[in-house]
Amino acid sequence: MRKLISIAISLGILVIIWRSVDAARVLAVFRDSDRLWLAASLLAAIPLTIATAIRFAMLSRSPIPFGASLRLILSASTLNAVLPSKMGDIAKSWVLAQKYGFPAGRAVSLVVFEKMMDMAALLLWGMFALFWTAGTDWLLWLFALAVGGLFFLLALMMAPFALARKPLDWIIARLPRKISAKLAGFMDEWVVMTDWFWSRRSRAVATMLFSIALWGAHLCQFWLFTKAVHADVPLIDNLAFATLSILAGLVPLTMAGIGSRDAAIIQLYQGFLSPAAGAAVGVLATSRYILPAIAGAPFMRDYWHRRKQGAAVADTPH
Repeated sequence: MRKLISIAISLGILVIIWRSVDAARVLAVFRDSDRLWLAASLLAAIPLTIATAIRFAMLSRSPIPFGASLRLILSASTLNAVLPSKMGDIAKSWVLAQKYGFPAGRAVSLVVFEKMMDMAALLLWGMFALFWTAGTDWLLWLFALAVGGLFFLLALMMAPFALARKPLDWIIARLPRKISAKLAGFMDEWVVMTDWFWSRRSRAVATMLFSIALWGAHLCQFWLFTKAVHADVPLIDNLAFATLSILAGLVPLTMAGIGSRDAAIIQLYQGFLSPAAGAAVGVLATSRYILPAIAGAPFMRDYWHRRKQGAAVADTPH
């Protein structure tokens, strides 16, 4: 039911957007687009997906062949397109536990850590870009402070020393008892995960830097989208607007951010893009999620086949 509601909200927002900007104008933007920039922007999904698979192997420290890691990333993209709340990423923890011998708790914590690392890298770029471009725009300053505050919170959680988590422990201790108890239990598991991650300091730093570079490339893909529709958006402004657009797409109201992300792009880029061009960039931004999901579909059969094999082995009497 929740998925159906999300789909309905996404479709409703898209109908409003496309009716308000005139669908014919959006189609005209695509007809008149720069074919070279358009191809480059769409093909950028390939190296970005490959880099994500490399980063996952770096983070997990497991003997996962590159091909298997890539299939896992693509399969997770497919599941994320049809399941709520990024459940496709949780599937990666199942593979780590069942196929590569990870303790179940650590496998789940690792996937959560990966998502938090992604978010921290995104927020770092956004914080820098928003503070740089805010100028006299009080709303951008508000966004900059919010993004910076969230980045600081994630940095504390992922820091390699316990002292950094003291402010979080202080806040948790003052929450209502039930909430405090649950969060305290989570933090205990989280400390184990962060200690494991930072136990190889040079590898941890390399993984962090790789993630930051990866998300810089993700944001630059939005810049390529704007070039495809003949817009001249300064790169630093694009970093700020793309960050906010991605965050808008994470609001758990729409399907895979479709609709909310499109509306944010039209609003944020309005100084550089017409509403029709903004809607076109919104479609291209959605392709960032749809293309990997389509590419991962052929590997879903292999994934479920392995899962059934695992279940059969578990049911075999010993």
